[in-house]
Amino acid sequence: MHRRLRVWTLACLAILAAAPACADEPVPGGLGGTWLAEDIAGNGVIDNLQTTLEIKPDGSYGGNGGCNTYRGKLKVQNGNIAFAPAAATRKMCAPAIMDQEQKFFDALGTVTSWKLENGILHLTAKEGAPAIRLAAMKNNTDIVIRLPGPEQSVARETISYQCDDDLRIVVEYINVGDNSLAVIRRGEETFIASNVMAASGAKYAGGQFEWWTKGDEATLYDLTKGENAPGVICRKTG
Repeated sequence: MHRRLRVWTLACLAILAAAPACADEPVPGGLGGTWLAEDIAGNGVIDNLQTTLEIKPDGSYGGNGGCNTYRGKLKVQNGNIAFAPAAATRKMCAPAIMDQEQKFFDALGTVTSWKLENGILHLTAKEGAPAIRLAAMKNNTDIVIRLPGPEQSVARETISYQCDDDLRIVVEYINVGDNSLAVIRRGEETFIASNVMAASGAKYAGGQFEWWTKGDEATLYDLTKGENAPGVICRKTG
């Protein structure tokens, strides 16, 4: 049986209205930013599974554990740091993903100090035991598309897929009226595909790729491999 993510009450909840953060001291500049986990407790991480940590100047932190998003408060005192227990969503993903996510949350709770070395953030537990090693993430590029006519609501949904080629694909579906886009992240690649006509399911095309979804499965076609080349089958995980 999979372990269910623990959902904690945010520390300092009673004083949030009176103060913007619970940190006793300002968050050090080098600690802030968005980070990607490269190692958890010396045991590595799953390739192509992004476990992220964002630390903000106001003392809050959050990110994505690999399946669920989370948020909490950071305490800074006398050069030491502590991550107060975080509140997380309660989605269930593949067992390996849930296992890494739980190990990440467990390791985060042991952190007492930090060190920045050559752009790598080292979070350590008591007596210098390695907790989490993270690399700085590159800034995202925002694209703004303005549609003429009356204002319409935007619907967004992010879904993860595990593919037969052992790659993990994360897709954000963006729908506005009759317009549908899919922002597809595959390994280090990110491309945008637009919805096109399909006999069944939903089909998106962008650059050299076609992304065709039917129920909980999707197929990625690389058009550079020829019209009759088989696609890669992917299955929804969360």
